[in-house]
Amino acid sequence: MSGDNNYEYQQNHSISLGSLKKREPRDKILIAAAELFECKGFNQVSINEVIANSDVARRTFYRYFPSKDELIIEVMRFQAKRWLKWFEETLDQRASSPREKILTSFDVLREWYVSPDFKGCPFIKAAVELANTSHSVKQICATVRQSMRTYIFKLALEAGIPKPEVFSQQYLLLVSGSILMASIEGNPEGAEYARETLVAFMNAE
Repeated sequence: MSGDNNYEYQQNHSISLGSLKKREPRDKILIAAAELFECKGFNQVSINEVIANSDVARRTFYRYFPSKDELIIEVMRFQAKRWLKWFEETLDQRASSPREKILTSFDVLREWYVSPDFKGCPFIKAAVELANTSHSVKQICATVRQSMRTYIFKLALEAGIPKPEVFSQQYLLLVSGSILMASIEGNPEGAEYARETLVAFMNAE
């Protein structure tokens, strides 16, 4: 991923009110809510705050989202689609071979960690906040991990990496660890440590 690609993701991830005015009402609500939820968590954000930040009428809001639960679900679906699209398209642009894409992925993640708008992983945060509930958002978070694992599994298979199924699970563990290191310690170097470990896994028999 080039600096420009990373900037494009961050622009889409953190959008000003002026930019919101150019978007469709539903997208304006989703983008504003995503920002608020990521900063404060689901429980600390009110419908009134989302309406105020999205610059839509109350009636418009409820036409698209009859309840806060429905808003949360749609926001997380929106986040999942946006993040996975960014991740896969960036690797396609940055690297050509399957092996290069796998290794480059941690360079891409590191750039995400050091970006000014990085507030941790929205999917890990959502899963933790809703850990003691049966909220369907947890399934969306699990689906993101599964989509990422499937993508890496296919790359590993194409690259001829031994035990691609096991490798894809190891990859997810390294990603989660590097995200937590960046989130909790403010240290993006977990991505480099994970990359070095990944090389060992790729060469294991």
